[in-house]
Amino acid sequence: MKTLHVVAVFIVTLFTAAPLAAEESSKEELSKEEYLKEVNKAFGRIYEATNGKTLSAQLVALEALSVEYKDNRPVFDLLLQERGTAYSLMGKHKQALNAFDQHDPNPDELNTEVINLEIRDAVTAIAEAADSYQVVMINEAHHVPQHRVLTYRLLEHLWDQGFRYFALEALSPDAENEIPDGYVHKPAGFYTEEPIFASLVHYARQLGFQLVSYDYGSEIGTGTEARERSAVKNLREKVFNDEPDAKMLIHVGYSHINEDSWLAHYLKEATKIDPLTINQTDFTERSHVKHEPKSYTWLIENHDFNKPVALTKPDGSYWSPTPEEYDMTVIWPRTQYRLNRPKWASLGQELMPVDISWCEQNFPCTIEVYRVGNEDEVPSDRIVITEPNVPTGIFISKASRLIKVTDTAGKLIHTETLPLEEPES
Repeated sequence: MKTLHVVAVFIVTLFTAAPLAAEESSKEELSKEEYLKEVNKAFGRIYEATNGKTLSAQLVALEALSVEYKDNRPVFDLLLQERGTAYSLMGKHKQALNAFDQHDPNPDELNTEVINLEIRDAVTAIAEAADSYQVVMINEAHHVPQHRVLTYRLLEHLWDQGFRYFALEALSPDAENEIPDGYVHKPAGFYTEEPIFASLVHYARQLGFQLVSYDYGSEIGTGTEARERSAVKNLREKVFNDEPDAKMLIHVGYSHINEDSWLAHYLKEATKIDPLTINQTDFTERSHVKHEPKSYTWLIENHDFNKPVALTKPDGSYWSPTPEEYDMTVIWPRTQYRLNRPKWASLGQELMPVDISWCEQNFPCTIEVYRVGNEDEVPSDRIVITEPNVPTGIFISKASRLIKVTDTAGKLIHTETLPLEEPES
């Protein structure tokens, strides 16, 4: 398992922001040089503790380091984000939300506009709206695999409307030409090592979508504009220069749907294509109601829905709190669980109870479900068992029934292929 990627992404931010935090601290008056030395030491500790380790081993190390650095806010915040990402890769949705809520615990105030809003099924609403657009952009929070499920549910609808290209921020350069037939491999990207993300990529390929990688070519730290212009250049060279009328779905993180100053803006500037931009990250479930944006809480308590919904004005048009930035707001209901797994994570698969004897008294133990079982394959499901007395489930299907169980060191301790149920005569 590769080292968690948040350290690399946030290292520039932390090295520039941390001295400011130190200067503002009333408890410690460290010089910039001393503070950078301390932060550098912390990064060294994080790297040594996680490099080349399994997910469960990384998590044990990150939790221990979080205790050690609890009074160093910049490093502690980074560790929380690392832990949140690790939890999401481990199938632990509640814990991922909780880690990020510790980083940003204060909810946004109520936007009074939401009081007059109505709701529509999000998949239906987006599919209808997309019929008038050449490009559709949907965002995600990287620690919330739920956001990938909306894109998964949209794929077939968009295919039927003539969308043929699926661009993903998460793909590594040239991944579209390197992913094997039959499964998604680990080198495809960092976030695509999360099983729902891998299933999204796998399903898109099954439908016939041409994958497009694009988020590369600019150096970390050169700024948002350089990164986005490089992304647009890649999209044009790979698709739009040769097929100016091509219809494309783009799955991005956070603010890249922003039509004012991020990827959506520079794409429109370069191609004259106005994208349909859909935001899932502004009004979201949190680990506890006290952390929820107050607008989200109000909508949940005043509307009845069990699927993601788009927010609409009384006249039927779609609502955005910042229409200059994005077109449509989607919210999900609070997660319901069965066997300690989110119901939305099933992707149409069967949930079966974990046989705790598979772990052979090794905890944490990692249980993964595979389609093929190759060494470089991303599993179709993964759950790390840390509490053996808590009933837990795994998702299986006719195509994904190979079980592999490993200990913290990555040693294989159990494997079996679950038999197919005999059809009733």
